[in-house]
Amino acid sequence: MSERISLAIGRFFTYRHIRQEEGQGAVEYALAVLAVAAIIAAAMAGFTTQITNFMTGAGTKLQSYIPV
Repeated sequence: MSERISLAIGRFFTYRHIRQEEGQGAVEYALAVLAVAAIIAAAMAGFTTQITNFMTGAGTKLQSYIPV
């Protein structure tokens, strides 16, 4: 009888531990996505002038292909 109770308690705590780890995985995934987004935003802020010049040049070339 005590073995069954012990087994049931063990299963309960194992299931509870697995559920807690799944939640941690989601939080860690969200933090990783946030870190990548922050790095991309910082890189874009650092290259603002170069990005603007590139887009202006691309727009100028595209306008040369449009008949007036």
